[in-house]
Amino acid sequence: MTSTGNAHAIAAFIESMASRPLPSGVLNAARMCLADWTAVTVGAHDQAAGRLARDMTRHWNANGLAPVFQAGTAAPVVSALVNGTFAHCLDFDDTHVGSLSHLSGPTWAAVLALASERQRPEERVLRAFIAGFEVGARIGGRLFGETVNRRGFHATSVFGKFAATAAACALLDLRGPAIAHAMGIAATQGAGLVASFGTMGKPLHAGKAAMDGVMAAQLAAEGFLANPDLLEPAGEGFADVLLQDRSLGIAKLDFDDGWEILNNTFKPYAACLMTHPAIEAAREIGTRLAPVRITKVQARVNPMALRFASKTELIEPLDGKFSIAFCIALGLHGRDVSQADFNAQSIRDTALRQLMTRIELIADPAVGATSATLNAIDEAGNDVSSHIPLASGNPGRPMTWAQMENKFMSLARPVLGDKAAATFAIFETFGDDTGLPALTAALTEGARSA
Repeated sequence: MTSTGNAHAIAAFIESMASRPLPSGVLNAARMCLADWTAVTVGAHDQAAGRLARDMTRHWNANGLAPVFQAGTAAPVVSALVNGTFAHCLDFDDTHVGSLSHLSGPTWAAVLALASERQRPEERVLRAFIAGFEVGARIGGRLFGETVNRRGFHATSVFGKFAATAAACALLDLRGPAIAHAMGIAATQGAGLVASFGTMGKPLHAGKAAMDGVMAAQLAAEGFLANPDLLEPAGEGFADVLLQDRSLGIAKLDFDDGWEILNNTFKPYAACLMTHPAIEAAREIGTRLAPVRITKVQARVNPMALRFASKTELIEPLDGKFSIAFCIALGLHGRDVSQADFNAQSIRDTALRQLMTRIELIADPAVGATSATLNAIDEAGNDVSSHIPLASGNPGRPMTWAQMENKFMSLARPVLGDKAAATFAIFETFGDDTGLPALTAALTEGARSA
Protein backbone atom coordinates (compact mmCIF):
# COMPACT_ATOMS: atom_id res chain seq x y z
CA MET A 1 0.00 0.00 0.00
CA THR A 2 1.21 3.48 -0.76
CA SER A 3 2.34 5.35 2.32
CA THR A 4 1.19 8.84 1.36
CA GLY A 5 -1.51 8.33 -1.29
CA ASN A 6 -5.26 8.10 -1.28
CA ALA A 7 -5.28 4.56 0.07
CA HIS A 8 -3.48 5.74 3.17
CA ALA A 9 -5.67 8.84 3.49
CA ILE A 10 -8.89 6.80 3.30
CA ALA A 11 -7.66 4.24 5.82
CA ALA A 12 -6.43 6.89 8.24
CA PHE A 13 -9.70 8.78 8.03
CA ILE A 14 -11.85 5.70 8.63
CA GLU A 15 -9.73 4.73 11.63
CA SER A 16 -9.92 8.27 13.00
CA MET A 17 -13.71 8.29 12.84
CA ALA A 18 -13.86 6.14 15.96
CA SER A 19 -12.94 9.17 18.05
CA ARG A 20 -12.86 12.21 15.73
CA PRO A 21 -14.90 15.14 17.12
CA LEU A 22 -18.11 15.54 15.14
CA PRO A 23 -19.85 18.92 14.89
CA SER A 24 -23.53 18.90 15.84
CA GLY A 25 -24.43 19.93 12.29
CA VAL A 26 -22.73 16.85 10.88
CA LEU A 27 -24.59 14.54 13.26
CA ASN A 28 -27.85 16.31 12.44
CA ALA A 29 -27.20 15.86 8.72
CA ALA A 30 -26.55 12.13 9.18
CA ARG A 31 -29.79 11.75 11.13
CA MET A 32 -31.72 13.59 8.42
CA CYS A 33 -30.15 11.27 5.82
CA LEU A 34 -31.50 8.33 7.84
CA ALA A 35 -34.97 9.88 8.03
CA ASP A 36 -34.98 10.47 4.28
CA TRP A 37 -33.63 6.98 3.57
CA THR A 38 -36.34 5.38 5.67
CA ALA A 39 -39.06 7.50 4.06
CA VAL A 40 -38.15 6.60 0.49
CA THR A 41 -37.51 2.94 1.34
CA VAL A 42 -40.85 2.46 3.06
CA GLY A 43 -42.63 4.54 0.43
CA ALA A 44 -41.35 2.16 -2.27
CA HIS A 45 -43.10 -0.84 -0.71
CA ASP A 46 -45.06 -1.57 -3.88
CA GLN A 47 -42.24 -1.04 -6.39
CA ALA A 48 -41.48 -4.03 -8.58
CA ALA A 49 -37.70 -3.61 -8.60
CA GLY A 50 -37.46 -3.89 -4.83
CA ARG A 51 -40.01 -6.68 -4.56
CA LEU A 52 -38.31 -8.76 -7.25
CA ALA A 53 -34.88 -8.31 -5.67
CA ARG A 54 -36.35 -9.41 -2.33
CA ASP A 55 -38.12 -12.40 -3.88
CA MET A 56 -34.95 -13.48 -5.65
CA THR A 57 -32.85 -13.41 -2.48
CA ARG A 58 -35.27 -15.72 -0.68
CA HIS A 59 -33.81 -18.53 -2.77
CA TRP A 60 -30.38 -17.86 -1.29
CA ASN A 61 -31.49 -19.09 2.15
CA ALA A 62 -28.90 -16.73 3.62
CA ASN A 63 -29.80 -16.44 7.28
CA GLY A 64 -28.74 -13.61 9.54
CA LEU A 65 -29.83 -10.76 11.79
CA ALA A 66 -29.84 -7.94 9.23
CA PRO A 67 -33.24 -6.35 8.49
CA VAL A 68 -34.87 -6.96 5.11
CA PHE A 69 -37.68 -4.58 4.27
CA GLN A 70 -41.03 -6.28 4.97
CA ALA A 71 -39.34 -9.69 5.11
CA GLY A 72 -37.77 -10.29 8.53
CA THR A 73 -34.01 -10.74 8.71
CA ALA A 74 -31.28 -12.31 6.62
CA ALA A 75 -27.55 -12.12 5.97
CA PRO A 76 -26.08 -8.61 5.62
CA VAL A 77 -25.47 -8.95 1.86
CA VAL A 78 -29.15 -9.75 1.35
CA SER A 79 -30.28 -6.88 3.55
CA ALA A 80 -27.96 -4.44 1.76
CA LEU A 81 -29.07 -5.50 -1.72
CA VAL A 82 -32.80 -5.47 -1.03
CA ASN A 83 -32.97 -2.34 1.12
CA GLY A 84 -30.56 -0.43 -1.10
CA THR A 85 -32.70 -1.23 -4.13
CA PHE A 86 -35.93 -0.17 -2.42
CA ALA A 87 -34.26 3.08 -1.30
CA HIS A 88 -33.71 4.22 -4.88
CA CYS A 89 -36.90 2.89 -6.51
CA LEU A 90 -38.79 6.18 -6.20
CA ASP A 91 -35.81 8.31 -7.26
CA PHE A 92 -36.80 10.50 -4.31
CA ASP A 93 -33.67 9.97 -2.20
CA ASP A 94 -31.15 12.62 -1.25
CA THR A 95 -28.30 13.58 -3.57
CA HIS A 96 -24.75 14.79 -3.03
CA VAL A 97 -24.46 17.22 -5.92
CA GLY A 98 -20.67 17.45 -5.72
CA SER A 99 -20.36 13.80 -6.76
CA LEU A 100 -23.79 13.69 -8.45
CA SER A 101 -24.53 10.60 -6.38
CA HIS A 102 -27.30 9.26 -4.19
CA LEU A 103 -24.93 8.27 -1.41
CA SER A 104 -27.35 7.66 1.45
CA GLY A 105 -29.23 4.89 -0.36
CA PRO A 106 -26.41 2.35 -0.55
CA THR A 107 -24.56 3.63 2.52
CA TRP A 108 -27.42 3.41 5.00
CA ALA A 109 -28.44 0.05 3.54
CA ALA A 110 -24.94 -1.30 4.18
CA VAL A 111 -24.65 0.33 7.61
CA LEU A 112 -27.97 -0.94 8.95
CA ALA A 113 -27.24 -4.43 7.64
CA LEU A 114 -23.89 -4.77 9.41
CA ALA A 115 -24.85 -2.77 12.50
CA SER A 116 -27.80 -5.08 13.13
CA GLU A 117 -25.76 -8.21 12.45
CA ARG A 118 -22.90 -7.09 14.71
CA GLN A 119 -25.10 -5.33 17.30
CA ARG A 120 -23.16 -2.07 17.10
CA PRO A 121 -24.10 0.90 19.32
CA GLU A 122 -25.86 3.77 17.60
CA GLU A 123 -23.02 6.25 17.97
CA ARG A 124 -20.81 3.88 16.00
CA VAL A 125 -23.60 3.48 13.47
CA LEU A 126 -23.72 7.24 12.89
CA ARG A 127 -19.95 7.49 12.73
CA ALA A 128 -19.73 4.65 10.22
CA PHE A 129 -22.34 6.28 7.98
CA ILE A 130 -20.56 9.64 8.11
CA ALA A 131 -17.24 7.97 7.33
CA GLY A 132 -18.73 6.26 4.30
CA PHE A 133 -20.50 9.37 3.06
CA GLU A 134 -17.33 11.45 3.29
CA VAL A 135 -15.22 8.88 1.44
CA GLY A 136 -17.71 8.42 -1.39
CA ALA A 137 -18.31 12.16 -1.74
CA ARG A 138 -14.61 13.00 -1.90
CA ILE A 139 -13.71 10.29 -4.40
CA GLY A 140 -16.50 11.61 -6.65
CA GLY A 141 -15.74 15.27 -6.00
CA ARG A 142 -14.08 17.98 -8.09
CA LEU A 143 -16.18 17.20 -11.17
CA PHE A 144 -15.15 13.52 -11.27
CA GLY A 145 -18.68 12.32 -10.47
CA GLU A 146 -20.28 14.68 -12.96
CA THR A 147 -17.82 13.63 -15.67
CA VAL A 148 -18.37 9.94 -14.96
CA ASN A 149 -22.12 10.48 -15.38
CA ARG A 150 -21.60 12.34 -18.65
CA ARG A 151 -19.58 9.40 -19.97
CA GLY A 152 -22.43 7.00 -19.28
CA PHE A 153 -21.58 5.50 -15.88
CA HIS A 154 -24.08 5.99 -13.06
CA ALA A 155 -22.25 7.88 -10.32
CA THR A 156 -24.39 6.36 -7.56
CA SER A 157 -23.27 2.87 -8.49
CA VAL A 158 -19.64 4.04 -8.50
CA PHE A 159 -19.31 6.32 -5.49
CA GLY A 160 -22.12 4.70 -3.52
CA LYS A 161 -20.10 1.50 -3.68
CA PHE A 162 -17.06 3.23 -2.19
CA ALA A 163 -19.18 4.93 0.46
CA ALA A 164 -20.80 1.63 1.46
CA THR A 165 -17.40 -0.08 1.56
CA ALA A 166 -15.86 2.58 3.77
CA ALA A 167 -18.81 2.47 6.17
CA ALA A 168 -18.64 -1.32 6.31
CA CYS A 169 -14.92 -1.16 7.05
CA ALA A 170 -15.64 1.12 9.99
CA LEU A 171 -18.24 -1.24 11.42
CA LEU A 172 -15.99 -4.28 10.99
CA ASP A 173 -13.03 -2.55 12.71
CA LEU A 174 -10.74 -2.97 9.72
CA ARG A 175 -7.34 -1.30 9.83
CA GLY A 176 -5.02 0.29 7.24
CA PRO A 177 -4.01 -2.46 4.77
CA ALA A 178 -7.33 -4.29 5.06
CA ILE A 179 -9.23 -1.06 4.35
CA ALA A 180 -7.08 -0.42 1.28
CA HIS A 181 -7.77 -3.92 -0.02
CA ALA A 182 -11.50 -3.52 0.66
CA MET A 183 -11.53 -0.35 -1.43
CA GLY A 184 -9.63 -2.22 -4.15
CA ILE A 185 -12.22 -5.00 -4.07
CA ALA A 186 -14.96 -2.40 -4.46
CA ALA A 187 -13.16 -0.68 -7.32
CA THR A 188 -12.79 -3.85 -9.34
CA GLN A 189 -16.55 -4.53 -9.30
CA GLY A 190 -17.35 -1.97 -11.97
CA ALA A 191 -20.24 0.43 -12.42
CA GLY A 192 -23.86 0.72 -13.54
CA LEU A 193 -24.87 2.45 -16.76
CA VAL A 194 -26.77 5.70 -17.26
CA ALA A 195 -28.54 3.95 -20.13
CA SER A 196 -30.46 2.04 -17.44
CA PHE A 197 -32.17 5.21 -16.20
CA GLY A 198 -35.94 4.86 -16.27
CA THR A 199 -35.75 1.08 -15.80
CA MET A 200 -35.47 -1.26 -12.82
CA GLY A 201 -31.75 -1.30 -13.46
CA LYS A 202 -31.27 2.15 -11.92
CA PRO A 203 -32.44 1.29 -8.38
CA LEU A 204 -30.57 -1.99 -8.66
CA HIS A 205 -27.39 0.08 -8.99
CA ALA A 206 -27.92 1.41 -5.45
CA GLY A 207 -28.73 -2.01 -4.04
CA LYS A 208 -25.76 -3.62 -5.75
CA ALA A 209 -23.48 -0.81 -4.51
CA ALA A 210 -24.62 -1.53 -0.95
CA MET A 211 -24.16 -5.26 -1.36
CA ASP A 212 -20.76 -4.87 -3.01
CA GLY A 213 -19.63 -2.60 -0.17
CA VAL A 214 -20.61 -5.12 2.49
CA MET A 215 -19.01 -7.97 0.55
CA ALA A 216 -15.81 -6.00 -0.09
CA ALA A 217 -15.32 -5.28 3.61
CA GLN A 218 -16.21 -8.83 4.63
CA LEU A 219 -13.77 -10.29 2.09
CA ALA A 220 -11.01 -7.96 3.27
CA ALA A 221 -11.73 -8.97 6.86
CA GLU A 222 -11.07 -12.57 5.85
CA GLY A 223 -7.74 -11.63 4.30
CA PHE A 224 -8.80 -11.29 0.66
CA LEU A 225 -6.27 -9.25 -1.30
CA ALA A 226 -6.87 -6.83 -4.18
CA ASN A 227 -4.95 -3.98 -5.79
CA PRO A 228 -4.91 -1.37 -3.00
CA ASP A 229 -3.78 1.48 -5.25
CA LEU A 230 -6.69 1.73 -7.70
CA LEU A 231 -7.90 5.05 -6.30
CA GLU A 232 -4.63 6.97 -6.60
CA PRO A 233 -4.40 10.22 -8.60
CA ALA A 234 -1.64 8.77 -10.77
CA GLY A 235 -1.11 5.37 -12.35
CA GLU A 236 -3.37 3.03 -14.27
CA GLY A 237 -6.22 2.90 -11.81
CA PHE A 238 -9.98 3.11 -11.58
CA ALA A 239 -10.32 6.62 -13.00
CA ASP A 240 -8.26 5.81 -16.10
CA VAL A 241 -10.60 2.95 -16.95
CA LEU A 242 -13.77 5.05 -16.66
CA LEU A 243 -12.29 8.09 -18.40
CA GLN A 244 -9.85 6.59 -20.85
CA ASP A 245 -8.87 9.92 -22.35
CA ARG A 246 -7.57 10.80 -18.86
CA SER A 247 -9.36 14.13 -19.02
CA LEU A 248 -10.00 13.98 -15.30
CA GLY A 249 -9.11 11.72 -12.44
CA ILE A 250 -9.52 11.18 -8.73
CA ALA A 251 -8.01 14.08 -6.82
CA LYS A 252 -5.62 13.78 -3.93
CA LEU A 253 -7.96 13.24 -1.00
CA ASP A 254 -8.00 15.56 1.98
CA PHE A 255 -10.35 14.72 4.86
CA ASP A 256 -9.50 17.79 6.92
CA ASP A 257 -11.13 20.41 4.68
CA GLY A 258 -14.67 20.38 6.04
CA TRP A 259 -17.57 17.96 5.82
CA GLU A 260 -19.16 16.96 2.52
CA ILE A 261 -22.29 15.70 4.25
CA LEU A 262 -23.17 19.35 4.87
CA ASN A 263 -23.35 19.76 1.08
CA ASN A 264 -26.05 17.13 0.68
CA THR A 265 -29.38 17.87 -1.01
CA PHE A 266 -32.78 16.51 0.01
CA LYS A 267 -35.46 16.20 -2.64
CA PRO A 268 -38.79 17.96 -2.15
CA TYR A 269 -40.02 16.56 -5.47
CA ALA A 270 -40.29 12.89 -6.42
CA ALA A 271 -38.38 13.13 -9.69
CA CYS A 272 -34.87 13.24 -11.09
CA LEU A 273 -32.95 15.96 -9.24
CA MET A 274 -32.10 17.72 -12.50
CA THR A 275 -35.80 18.51 -12.99
CA HIS A 276 -36.25 20.31 -9.66
CA PRO A 277 -35.30 23.88 -10.62
CA ALA A 278 -37.64 23.74 -13.61
CA ILE A 279 -40.42 22.30 -11.44
CA GLU A 280 -40.13 25.21 -9.01
CA ALA A 281 -40.17 27.74 -11.83
CA ALA A 282 -43.22 26.04 -13.34
CA ARG A 283 -45.07 26.00 -10.03
CA GLU A 284 -44.42 29.72 -9.66
CA ILE A 285 -45.69 30.50 -13.17
CA GLY A 286 -48.71 28.26 -12.54
CA THR A 287 -49.89 30.67 -9.86
CA ARG A 288 -49.98 33.50 -12.42
CA LEU A 289 -51.19 31.85 -15.64
CA ALA A 290 -53.96 29.31 -16.19
CA PRO A 291 -52.22 26.20 -17.55
CA VAL A 292 -55.02 25.43 -20.02
CA ARG A 293 -54.46 28.84 -21.63
CA ILE A 294 -50.69 28.55 -21.99
CA THR A 295 -49.64 28.37 -25.64
CA LYS A 296 -45.86 28.28 -25.37
CA VAL A 297 -43.21 27.52 -22.73
CA GLN A 298 -39.46 27.90 -23.09
CA ALA A 299 -37.33 26.20 -20.45
CA ARG A 300 -33.63 26.94 -20.20
CA VAL A 301 -31.95 24.20 -18.23
CA ASN A 302 -28.53 22.74 -17.62
CA PRO A 303 -27.55 20.28 -20.39
CA MET A 304 -27.40 17.44 -17.86
CA ALA A 305 -31.14 17.88 -17.26
CA LEU A 306 -31.76 16.81 -20.85
CA ARG A 307 -29.17 14.04 -20.67
CA PHE A 308 -30.85 12.42 -17.68
CA ALA A 309 -34.49 13.55 -17.94
CA SER A 310 -35.48 13.99 -21.57
CA LYS A 311 -38.05 11.20 -21.92
CA THR A 312 -41.04 12.10 -24.09
CA GLU A 313 -42.67 8.70 -24.50
CA LEU A 314 -44.33 7.99 -21.18
CA ILE A 315 -45.43 4.39 -20.78
CA GLU A 316 -44.83 3.68 -17.10
CA PRO A 317 -45.12 6.10 -14.14
CA LEU A 318 -41.36 5.85 -13.70
CA ASP A 319 -40.90 7.43 -17.13
CA GLY A 320 -42.47 10.62 -15.84
CA LYS A 321 -39.73 11.07 -13.26
CA PHE A 322 -37.21 11.27 -16.09
CA SER A 323 -39.26 13.61 -18.29
CA ILE A 324 -38.52 17.24 -17.56
CA ALA A 325 -41.39 18.24 -19.86
CA PHE A 326 -43.85 16.14 -17.87
CA CYS A 327 -42.51 17.51 -14.58
CA ILE A 328 -42.87 21.07 -15.87
CA ALA A 329 -46.44 20.31 -16.92
CA LEU A 330 -47.20 19.01 -13.44
CA GLY A 331 -45.72 22.16 -11.92
CA LEU A 332 -47.71 24.47 -14.20
CA HIS A 333 -50.86 22.65 -13.12
CA GLY A 334 -50.02 23.36 -9.50
CA ARG A 335 -49.25 19.78 -8.57
CA ASP A 336 -47.00 19.04 -5.59
CA VAL A 337 -44.92 16.73 -7.82
CA SER A 338 -44.97 14.20 -5.01
CA GLN A 339 -44.93 10.44 -5.37
CA ALA A 340 -48.71 10.52 -5.74
CA ASP A 341 -48.35 12.46 -9.01
CA PHE A 342 -46.50 9.65 -10.75
CA ASN A 343 -49.11 7.05 -11.54
CA ALA A 344 -50.75 5.47 -14.55
CA GLN A 345 -53.57 8.02 -14.57
CA SER A 346 -51.34 11.09 -14.49
CA ILE A 347 -49.05 10.03 -17.32
CA ARG A 348 -52.13 9.51 -19.52
CA ASP A 349 -53.76 12.80 -18.46
CA THR A 350 -54.83 14.62 -21.63
CA ALA A 351 -54.27 18.12 -20.25
CA LEU A 352 -50.75 17.28 -19.11
CA ARG A 353 -49.95 15.58 -22.41
CA GLN A 354 -51.16 18.56 -24.44
CA LEU A 355 -49.17 21.00 -22.33
CA MET A 356 -46.03 18.90 -22.81
CA THR A 357 -46.23 19.50 -26.56
CA ARG A 358 -46.03 23.25 -25.98
CA ILE A 359 -42.83 23.08 -23.96
CA GLU A 360 -39.51 23.83 -25.67
CA LEU A 361 -36.46 22.60 -23.78
CA ILE A 362 -33.22 24.51 -24.31
CA ALA A 363 -29.92 23.09 -23.07
CA ASP A 364 -27.90 26.09 -21.92
CA PRO A 365 -24.38 25.48 -20.55
CA ALA A 366 -24.60 28.86 -18.81
CA VAL A 367 -27.41 27.55 -16.60
CA GLY A 368 -26.19 25.89 -13.40
CA ALA A 369 -27.21 22.38 -12.39
CA THR A 370 -29.38 23.72 -9.57
CA SER A 371 -31.06 26.51 -11.55
CA ALA A 372 -33.51 27.01 -14.41
CA THR A 373 -35.39 29.77 -16.21
CA LEU A 374 -38.87 29.35 -17.66
CA ASN A 375 -40.87 31.70 -19.85
CA ALA A 376 -44.55 31.10 -20.62
CA ILE A 377 -47.01 32.90 -22.87
CA ASP A 378 -50.77 32.43 -22.80
CA GLU A 379 -53.39 32.90 -25.51
CA ALA A 380 -54.03 36.49 -24.35
CA GLY A 381 -50.38 37.38 -24.85
CA ASN A 382 -49.52 37.48 -21.17
CA ASP A 383 -45.78 36.81 -20.87
CA VAL A 384 -44.50 35.47 -17.53
CA SER A 385 -41.00 34.36 -16.58
CA SER A 386 -39.53 32.68 -13.54
CA HIS A 387 -35.88 32.20 -12.68
CA ILE A 388 -34.84 29.76 -9.97
CA PRO A 389 -31.17 30.35 -9.08
CA LEU A 390 -31.09 27.59 -6.47
CA ALA A 391 -33.71 24.86 -6.10
CA SER A 392 -35.01 24.16 -2.61
CA GLY A 393 -33.46 21.29 -0.67
CA ASN A 394 -29.95 22.33 -1.71
CA PRO A 395 -27.38 23.74 0.69
CA GLY A 396 -28.30 27.40 0.89
CA ARG A 397 -32.01 26.48 0.83
CA PRO A 398 -31.93 23.41 3.10
CA MET A 399 -34.87 21.23 4.04
CA THR A 400 -36.04 21.69 7.63
CA TRP A 401 -37.02 18.91 10.02
CA ALA A 402 -40.65 20.02 9.66
CA GLN A 403 -40.41 19.65 5.88
CA MET A 404 -38.71 16.27 6.29
CA GLU A 405 -41.52 15.16 8.58
CA ASN A 406 -44.08 16.08 5.92
CA LYS A 407 -42.15 14.11 3.33
CA PHE A 408 -41.73 11.16 5.67
CA MET A 409 -45.36 10.99 6.71
CA SER A 410 -46.62 11.27 3.12
CA LEU A 411 -44.56 8.22 2.19
CA ALA A 412 -44.58 6.17 5.38
CA ARG A 413 -48.06 6.61 6.84
CA PRO A 414 -49.81 4.57 4.10
CA VAL A 415 -47.47 1.68 4.91
CA LEU A 416 -46.69 1.93 8.62
CA GLY A 417 -50.04 3.34 9.69
CA ASP A 418 -50.11 4.48 13.32
CA LYS A 419 -46.44 3.51 13.71
CA ALA A 420 -45.29 6.18 11.26
CA ALA A 421 -45.21 9.06 13.76
CA ALA A 422 -43.36 7.00 16.36
CA THR A 423 -40.87 5.90 13.73
CA PHE A 424 -40.16 9.46 12.66
CA ALA A 425 -39.56 10.42 16.29
CA ILE A 426 -36.54 8.10 16.26
CA PHE A 427 -34.45 10.18 13.91
CA GLU A 428 -33.76 13.53 15.60
CA THR A 429 -32.30 11.77 18.63
CA PHE A 430 -30.83 8.72 16.91
CA GLY A 431 -27.67 7.77 18.75
CA ASP A 432 -29.06 7.07 22.20
CA ASP A 433 -29.27 3.30 21.58
CA THR A 434 -33.07 3.19 21.61
CA GLY A 435 -33.70 4.00 17.97
CA LEU A 436 -32.10 1.14 16.07
CA PRO A 437 -34.25 -1.68 17.48
CA ALA A 438 -37.42 0.33 16.83
CA LEU A 439 -36.31 1.23 13.33
CA THR A 440 -35.43 -2.33 12.34
CA ALA A 441 -38.77 -3.52 13.74
CA ALA A 442 -40.61 -0.96 11.62
CA LEU A 443 -38.68 -2.02 8.52
CA THR A 444 -39.03 -5.75 8.94
CA GLU A 445 -42.67 -5.73 10.04
CA GLY A 446 -43.91 -3.25 7.48
CA ALA A 447 -45.80 -5.88 5.52
CA ARG A 448 -48.18 -6.52 8.42
CA SER A 449 -49.69 -3.06 8.22
CA ALA A 450 -49.24 -2.40 4.48
